[in-house]
Amino acid sequence: MSRVQGDPFAPPSVVVVEAPSRLLPGWALEWPVPLADWLHRRLYMLLGRASEKVGEGHSGLLAVPRPGPVVLRRSAVEVRGGRLRFRVWAGLPSRGRRVLGRAAAEMLLERLPRAVGEAVADAGRLEGQLGEHIYTWRLQEALRSQLRPRGLAAFVGDGSVLPRRCGGCEEPLPGAVPFESPPSLRVELEGPRGEAVSGMGVPRGVTVVAGSAFHGKSTLLEALAAGVWNHVPGDGRERVVTVRNAMYVKAEDGRFVSCVDVSSFIHDLPGGGSTECFSTSDASGATSTAASIQEAVEAGAELLLLDEDTAASNILYLDERAAPLTRWHTVTPIASLARSMAERGVSLVIVSSGSLPLLAAADTVIVMEGYRARDSTGLARELARRHGVSPAGAEYKPPRPRVVQGTPRLVKPKIRGGRLEDRALQAPVDLSGDIHLVEGSQFNTLLLVARAHLASLRGKPLAAALSELESTMAEGGPQALAPGEPGPGLAEVRGLDVAFLVNRLPGLRARHSP
Repeated sequence: MSRVQGDPFAPPSVVVVEAPSRLLPGWALEWPVPLADWLHRRLYMLLGRASEKVGEGHSGLLAVPRPGPVVLRRSAVEVRGGRLRFRVWAGLPSRGRRVLGRAAAEMLLERLPRAVGEAVADAGRLEGQLGEHIYTWRLQEALRSQLRPRGLAAFVGDGSVLPRRCGGCEEPLPGAVPFESPPSLRVELEGPRGEAVSGMGVPRGVTVVAGSAFHGKSTLLEALAAGVWNHVPGDGRERVVTVRNAMYVKAEDGRFVSCVDVSSFIHDLPGGGSTECFSTSDASGATSTAASIQEAVEAGAELLLLDEDTAASNILYLDERAAPLTRWHTVTPIASLARSMAERGVSLVIVSSGSLPLLAAADTVIVMEGYRARDSTGLARELARRHGVSPAGAEYKPPRPRVVQGTPRLVKPKIRGGRLEDRALQAPVDLSGDIHLVEGSQFNTLLLVARAHLASLRGKPLAAALSELESTMAEGGPQALAPGEPGPGLAEVRGLDVAFLVNRLPGLRARHSP
């Protein structure tokens, strides 16, 4: 037992169970990440059956975090070397301040080992299911590895089911229209067994997804955002893959910004203030979007995903035909900078119902109609030419690297409802805008960073410090960030996700590198 709770209502105790990996099919050990994920899912189900309410508070609980629809490195189940390690929450049976000894012994020595043993045994008994789980993970890894060599930012496999059952649901929508790639954008990639996998290749550069409301534009963009992770069989998006360092960007009115160079987008402010080291505790929709773009690029993003429903429209485009109406322009929109951004290695996928400035800047235009994709690049260019709208050639300036000078001294941070709270913060920090976070355990990992790693950022270039944290997780899992024996509640995040947290912390002090 690595941690013992203080009373029945405190967070449950943490129990560590080890088993030899020779109990598993030998071939599966070659793929420890999907193998551990499959074991986690089996253990979650079996512990749900093994839990019995005995006493008060959490008494009798046996649990690991509920897994979402993606395959992640998690701290609850670890496959390393010749050992399996299971970390489980256990609510000691108790009444008042006293542990019920017999009930605790039965829970820890009988029900818990039995559930772990069944999960391990199921790997052999259900070898077909395990094989499909691992193959699906390998397929997505193989597809993603071919994106850059093929000049692609993302891939959407034919037959994928992109719509979800409801707005907050992860399950695929029953009866949804399967995705079919337009012939002109159809490519074939190779699966792990040499099989051909056909689908729509989203080229690097500038892609605009257009169409009327309720026809699948945002659904496609959200699937691309989810494609940074590998999905489980039956999710519907098992053949949707995106470069790992993609970032969805939205407007966040009122967010904190520290010394971000937004001068490519925001400039010529009244009063003559510079925007090369822009700081504010109350960003507007446009300035927050500009700052988020530059922060993501600084942290290594090579693909940005934007939706006109959630981004500030004035940072996306300006109808140049109406420009003479206003003599003082403080915003250069993405439509004017997009070509220059792409030339510097930053690709964009932008959802727009049909903005001519964006269409003129696009290398590829996909129109969604009834959840069916159509390549309309040629027609879009003709419409832009007919209306006298040409691609603007504003110069994009990549963000200047920053060095962290100081970080807030948090007292006892916690995350509730996607918000980081602490007595040292005047207001909670909203992390829900990072739609790449799909499990509560990922928020727990960001909370661990806020508790244990902020001080280590001081004096370091921000991008390099974030890369170190991501490398640590890639090598040892999210548990490698814990100062001691972790609990089961951690799941991997990307450096971009850590950057999302750090950049929004009031009290962050940064300066540009010399």
